[in-house]
Amino acid sequence: MIANHAGAAEVGFAVGYESASQFSREYKRLFGAPPCRDTERAKAGLGRINPH
Repeated sequence: MIANHAGAAEVGFAVGYESASQFSREYKRLFGAPPCRDTERAKAGLGRINPH
């Protein structure tokens, strides 16, 4: 979602879900947080990466 600047709905449809809410529900059930929260955490973490 981060690399492609896609939202949860777009990603859900791309991987075969019929609705964005279905994707979000199952994502939260599997990973313990909704996709938007994990996306924001990952974006915040990208600023702290030092490649050297």
